[in-house]
This record gives sequence, C-alpha cells and structure tokens, in this order.
Amino acid sequence: MSRVRVLVGTRKGAFVLTSDGLRERWNVSGPHFAGWEIFHLKGAPADPDRLYASQSI
Repeated sequence: MSRVRVLVGTRKGAFVLTSDGLRERWNVSGPHFAGWEIFHLKGAPADPDRLYASQSI
C-alpha cells in the first residue's frame, strides 16, 4: 500500500505528517526549524528526507 506524506509550515516551525494509504492514523514529526516561521516547505526530489524551507513569501 502507498504512503502519504504532508509537509506543513507554521509559525512555530515545520512538521512532517506521514500515514499509510488508508490515512486512518497519522504520525507527526517535528517541529523542524523550531521557532522559525515557515511559509513554504518541500522535499528534495533526489532525497525525500531532505527538506527545503522558506522563511519569507
């Protein structure tokens, strides 16, 4: 079954939410970049474990 990953940027940092294909239970990882306001978050195409984050619009 496939996995789902949602990358979330907030005023308190970045969070990575993961789940299986049924999306019944979610695991939350973070905060990454704690205390930073994150406007945009993206996983690297070559290495999905690497995150790119933007602090400004």
